[in-house]
Parts: sequence; structure tokens; C-alpha cells
Amino acid sequence: MKTINDFIGHWPQGLEEARKEKRHVHIPKEKALTVIHGKENKTKFTFYISTDRCHMGKFEICAGKHSDPEIHKGDEVLMILKGRLQIMVLNELEDETAVSRKAYEVNEGEKFIIPEGYKHQYFNLGKGMTEALFAIAPGL
Repeated sequence: MKTINDFIGHWPQGLEEARKEKRHVHIPKEKALTVIHGKENKTKFTFYISTDRCHMGKFEICAGKHSDPEIHKGDEVLMILKGRLQIMVLNELEDETAVSRKAYEVNEGEKFIIPEGYKHQYFNLGKGMTEALFAIAPGL
């Protein structure tokens, strides 16, 4: 039986064949890959594309909730579609016991870039659902 790990990095199915045949791929809404991510704080992620080269999709965080901390092997670009998001960026310093934390508030329509290798976490401090479009390249 296939697990989500069989699809992350290989979505949409058939993309590798389309590359070889030099043809385009249309991804309607119903062909998106929806997953629940996080061990402690469950967050809904919808991947429109997840390949060896890039990842793009949308995530949703309910009012008053937050995501688990995460780190990526590529730069991440966010665009807030609905609501506002607080992004906590953790930067480990030379002293292993010291951690610098910066919080950024990103409002609807605004964009935010998180460089590769920075641990970060999303918080919805608003009263409604927050939705954000994300793109990560090259690695998740």
C-alpha cells in the first residue's frame, strides 16, 4: 500500500512521462494532493505540484492554531491569500544553547521569503482561517 511519502516529490502522477514526451500537464483542483502535516500540530497542506525540482501548494491554519516547526532544503516563498500569518523564524547561533527568534506578521496579499535552512513555524493569531500559497525550490 502506498503512503504519502510515495507521492511527495512525484506529484502529479505522470509528470515524469510528460517531461520525456515534452508535453504540458494540466492540474485541475480535484487532482491536487491534500495531506495533513505535523506530529503535534496538524496542518492541512494541498500540493499542486511536488517534484524533484520544486513544490507548490496551499496550506490552511485555523484561528488560534499553529504549525509544527519545519526546515527546508530550498528557499520558500509565501503569499497570504486570506487572513494574516505570524511567522516565527529560528536562527541557531554558534552557541548551541542560544537561539535567536524573530516573528514577522504577514497580511493578506503580502509575500514573505524564508531562505533555505531556516527553521520556521506558522501561527494564526487572527479570528478566522488563514490560507497561504507556498512555493519551495529546489528541495522540500
